[in-house]
Amino acid sequence: MNEMRAIIIIIITIFITVCLISGQVLCVKVIGCAGGSVMFKCMSSNQRKSYDQYKGKYFCRNIDCTTGISTETQRRWVNNGRFALCDDENSRFFTVFIRNLSREDDGEYTCGNNQKWSHDVTLVVNRNSSSCGTSVIQTAYIGQTITFHCEYEHGFETHTKVFYRVNVGPVHVLNSSQSSQSSEEKFILSDSQKDHFNVTIRDISAADDGVYSCGVERYGSSQTITHITFIKEIHLNVSDQITSVQVEAYISKSVFITCKFPQTFKGNKKIFHKDSSQKILVDDQNQWVHYDKVHMFDDTSEGLLKVFISDLTKDDKGTFRCGVNIAEDHLFTEIKLTVNQVDNVYASSKSSAVIGESVKLTCSFPEKHESIKHICKENNEKICQNISSSKKKRFEFSDSTAGVFTVSISNVSLTDAGVYWCGAETRHKHLTSVSLTNKHQLTLTMAPVIGREGDSAEIKCPYNANHAKEIKRLCKGKCFTEDAQSIIQSDEAHVKTPNISVKDETELHLFTVTITDLRAEDAGKYWCAVKNTFNLPIELMIVMKDVIIHEASVGGSASISCKYIRNQNQGLFCRGDQPNICVRDILVSSNSSPNGRFSLTDEISAGVFTVNISNLRAEDSGKYWCGEENSGSLIFTEVQLHMNRGFCQKSLPVTLQ
Repeated sequence: MNEMRAIIIIIITIFITVCLISGQVLCVKVIGCAGGSVMFKCMSSNQRKSYDQYKGKYFCRNIDCTTGISTETQRRWVNNGRFALCDDENSRFFTVFIRNLSREDDGEYTCGNNQKWSHDVTLVVNRNSSSCGTSVIQTAYIGQTITFHCEYEHGFETHTKVFYRVNVGPVHVLNSSQSSQSSEEKFILSDSQKDHFNVTIRDISAADDGVYSCGVERYGSSQTITHITFIKEIHLNVSDQITSVQVEAYISKSVFITCKFPQTFKGNKKIFHKDSSQKILVDDQNQWVHYDKVHMFDDTSEGLLKVFISDLTKDDKGTFRCGVNIAEDHLFTEIKLTVNQVDNVYASSKSSAVIGESVKLTCSFPEKHESIKHICKENNEKICQNISSSKKKRFEFSDSTAGVFTVSISNVSLTDAGVYWCGAETRHKHLTSVSLTNKHQLTLTMAPVIGREGDSAEIKCPYNANHAKEIKRLCKGKCFTEDAQSIIQSDEAHVKTPNISVKDETELHLFTVTITDLRAEDAGKYWCAVKNTFNLPIELMIVMKDVIIHEASVGGSASISCKYIRNQNQGLFCRGDQPNICVRDILVSSNSSPNGRFSLTDEISAGVFTVNISNLRAEDSGKYWCGEENSGSLIFTEVQLHMNRGFCQKSLPVTLQ
């Protein structure tokens, strides 16, 4: 291929001036283009039908023929580097073909018979000519039909047009505008007689791979010497036809298929259809279009047709074709889709992630899919688009056990909320399929805000840049629902609401609400909202001023009495430096049984619950929290447990001033 690319045939203008002296041909002048090729006939002056066919023929620049070519072989082409010669034993001439002309080729040559006759040939190679053409590379597939056109200059409208194959002898005429042609022929030439002619190659096979040239015939003054002006060279690369691919998907699940096409066809419309049913033509490029539950995206930048089929049933089983809309639709990928029942795969799950932190999603898949694992996220049209771990650095894939893998998403952001599907990818030469089997609903929250009784707290609500000019809201309870309590809006910054202020920093995409003089009733779940679609929950935890200090002895027990701030709540007890950390690992609660050395007794009528810790150890010293929960709102009281070797004292409430 590199050799063929290096040999560029450009339009050749051949004009042979025939010198006639005493009725004999004595000299020939040939004009060509630098970088192009030239072909002409060296003809005997003898008018007999045949001449000394057994004598050697030559075309040489010097006596020893180091530059040029000679042969004593008839009826086939003989090559010597860039030079080729063909001696037809039944004719009065032989043909000379020179490729890749350069300025160094300019000069005087001789052609003739070794014994009886010879002619002087003057070869003139021009550097620039408006008639010089270009070389193109064409890709085709076995079974395909292609058409290309060859331009020619004004004045050649009535001349015979020809289509040659190079390196088959080395030049072999395939068709001519003078010949009668049938629509069933492999090579069809049609002349517009304006500025170009078309060449069609039907039913391409592997044997058609090679180099072709199209041109225009010219005749000398004697009407016996044929000259050819080569216009364009076509390097035809033939590839195997895309074969059938087996794709396995599962009932009630989805499958994501990508069909790959050469960039040559990026401008062509793509087709997707099942069996012999009506073709689905993808009319729009670079956007999703759908037909029933089949969604398609013609990605011209990647040379891909992406197909997403959701809610699969047994009826979806069949043979599909993913193709390019070209002549006779020969270029396609055949997809044999099977839809099976899948076992031992999680149907769906729900997960919550804190913005700025990480989250892990567990995915299961049929064990026979031992290929690349994937996770993809539905867009607004519920189409699942691929997420590649190599492109998205925040997505880390790891196998845990057979048939199970996990996906870790780091530094979770607002755009990560939504529905995800896990699946396994199967990759073929021209097609990639991902059978999606697990569904995950990922919701986002902000890290809990901790406010102390009597102090202030800031609730920060991030939002997307496209919501900068929209009104933001803070509600206690999910906004736009009947039970929601509106706290404040971004356009109410001028309203003097007691204990509440608001700030909307559009350049930071941040909406902040400050609540002062906090009280127990301020505890609860708040929601940041934009328009009617975006709701982000944030939990406000209230820590009471009172601190419980309890002293106990190693080996003894402790009874810690926690007061309910509100009625009909549920109590909990946990350990940690901050309430939002300790609630991740609750030691004991009203709803749980005794946990080893920890137990909880509710005394609702007295408005307290008591936590008992037995068999105390030195390492039990530290900070604990009495918590109460009511409809998702949490109030905490700090507990400090000190261990000593003496007797146990009762818990003493301490008020911090």
